[in-house]
Amino acid sequence: MRSSIRIRRYPIAALVSWLLLTFLVLFPKGGIKVGETPLTWGYLFLGATAVPLAVVRLLAFPLKFPPPLIFCIASIVPFQALYLYSFLSNGVDEIGFAISIFVSFFILPIVFLLIYPPFLPRIDGARFEKYFRACMFWAAAYGIFLFFWHPLTGHFLEIPLLTVNAGDYGLLETTKNIARGEFFKLISTYNNGNLYGVATLMLLPLFNLLEPKRWRRNVMKVALVLTLSRTVWAGLIADQALSFLWLICRNVTTFPRLYLGGAKKRILAILITMGLVLSALLLNSNTIAFLFDPTLGGRIGGPASSVNITFLPNVPLAGFSEMLYNSALTEYGIAGLLSILLIFLGPLFIFAVNTGIVRFPVRRAALKGLILYAIVSTIDGATNLIPVMAFYWFLYMVYLLGWPGGDSLVDLNEPQPIFASAAPSACAPQDIVRA
Repeated sequence: MRSSIRIRRYPIAALVSWLLLTFLVLFPKGGIKVGETPLTWGYLFLGATAVPLAVVRLLAFPLKFPPPLIFCIASIVPFQALYLYSFLSNGVDEIGFAISIFVSFFILPIVFLLIYPPFLPRIDGARFEKYFRACMFWAAAYGIFLFFWHPLTGHFLEIPLLTVNAGDYGLLETTKNIARGEFFKLISTYNNGNLYGVATLMLLPLFNLLEPKRWRRNVMKVALVLTLSRTVWAGLIADQALSFLWLICRNVTTFPRLYLGGAKKRILAILITMGLVLSALLLNSNTIAFLFDPTLGGRIGGPASSVNITFLPNVPLAGFSEMLYNSALTEYGIAGLLSILLIFLGPLFIFAVNTGIVRFPVRRAALKGLILYAIVSTIDGATNLIPVMAFYWFLYMVYLLGWPGGDSLVDLNEPQPIFASAAPSACAPQDIVRA
């Protein structure tokens, strides 16, 4: 549905968008530390803008809660209750990670799902798209540059307060576990290969949809391969597999007439991705055995595996470990695992009830990113680390409400046909999510 009312775009919205994208996507680690807790410019600016916008939102806009948004917010409440219960009953073990979890599951959902939505139509969608594509591309390009710069010079190029936190300056090689023989993982400005990979994988479907130049999309994929991370490699293959699965599902509504013209392309994309992964093993000192490590780099079989599982949390608050669901079980009990599954499977529940929500390509791409994160979190979700959960809730916002400034901001209460054909939007003229 296209609105007949022309909504005014505001220059201040463009400036705020540019600052948020720059310091969340391109320079997410820029900032300082207070003790061991990082304060990044992106999160600080996120908070600084959210407060006045919250006031304006309450005074100037009526509160509307369409059913999908209500479900999304309600799906977070059980985990929030368990977090507060654990805090009151068990205390805190690691204050920095406890704060990170609080920000990720209390503050960020409010910002992206309740405060920002009324302002989305007032953003220039085309300009926001340009900023988004540029920040993602230059983060990938800088990561590839650093990947080859380090073995040639023996050190990383670091800009304190911008590409690295001032408190981490000069410590990348010794504190981030990024060594892979002669080469180090591709870390870009994220200072950690797995973090860059997981965060970028979430946004990859949107980037592939919005970026018209194939060579730029290929640069992004090369950067992800060079993270030398099993988690990221599995995510890249899952990305192609989900595209193939979507192609198959689209044929359910047309059976017995089948349209599988893109099947060969999808299968070829999967094989090429696997070939790139195998080629990248030449840069990894562990070679092929690296892929079949039964402990997944020590994630399986550690002390957490011997923890006595309870229904409710009985240990002091700390952050999640790499394996999100396993960590939710050991840190928050059976109830914690169920509450985390409710959050990260929530997008699929919404889709099951209202399949028409993905008739716009941009929403379909956002859903794909959310699913990719739910998949890779079984191995390494990097949930504690900035800016992973900011990306997650941004994608959830796009999934429910459409692209900022785009005409996919439609009434979610409208009945939609199952597997409806995707209608083009102003921000995403393509009809399919590219491989």
